[in-house]
Amino acid sequence: MPRFFFDLFFDRYVVLDPGGMLFEYPTSASAAADELARHLLLMRSELRNSGSWIRVRDERRREVYRSSIDPDAAGGSTT
Repeated sequence: MPRFFFDLFFDRYVVLDPGGMLFEYPTSASAAADELARHLLLMRSELRNSGSWIRVRDERRREVYRSSIDPDAAGGSTT
């Protein structure tokens, strides 16, 4: 099963996910990133309206998805 990593981009900082999570399909990792972004929006007020986002990387370190933490942004995107 492939491993996906969820990195947080906030201001000028990047917090890399050191362990990742196993998902059978990339769409499952994308859904997890969207859920994480919703959770961070509610729990971390400093991330609201800051342009922060979650990047999903695969095992080869390729970006496969982005999920915005901004409530006014139009969902995630694939790259």
